Amino acid sequence: MQRHPKKRARKNDSRLFDAYLVCESSLKRFLYRFYSRTEDIDEMVQETFLRAFDVELGQEIKSPKAYLFRVARNIALRELSKKSRQLTDYLEESVDESILARVASIEEDVIAQQKLQQCCNAIADLPEQCRRVFLLRKVHACSHKEIAAQLGISVRTVEKHLAKGVDRFTDYMAQQESTAEPKTKGPASAKHPWN
Repeated sequence: MQRHPKKRARKNDSRLFDAYLVCESSLKRFLYRFYSRTEDIDEMVQETFLRAFDVELGQEIKSPKAYLFRVARNIALRELSKKSRQLTDYLEESVDESILARVASIEEDVIAQQKLQQCCNAIADLPEQCRRVFLLRKVHACSHKEIAAQLGISVRTVEKHLAKGVDRFTDYMAQQESTAEPKTKGPASAKHPWN
């Protein structure tokens, strides 16, 4: 019969909890490299602690502080990857073959031009270096390493600019969508601002 490690009776017995209390603000500063919104960072720090604490209940963590940072980094990269995929999916959905095959009405053409203009404005609104990284990744499909080499910056800096770019782009488009009145119920749905 397998013996399970004893669960800790009190949180004071947890080396991980003690490490978390000491480095919580450092974790937030670390995650700021990936995200700029405070609410995103707060959620990720909480998720970091919960995941790490869950692991600690089943096994001893030799370096709790290092483990917390590793978990935080993995969560941040996973979220960046998810947002990047969502943005790519939105852009791919905007080029619907059935819509391209038929002749667009004047109204649809005007709406499409307005949405494209909104996308261009969202990108133009990004800080210069952030915009370069965003365009190299999303338009030219360069890898993080290729972007870093081309711009003479680190891969981590590329990740930070990309995260900031995706956040700002998404926020800008959401704001445009919320202020715009629905014009049609046809192909130009309100699901994605660039459809």
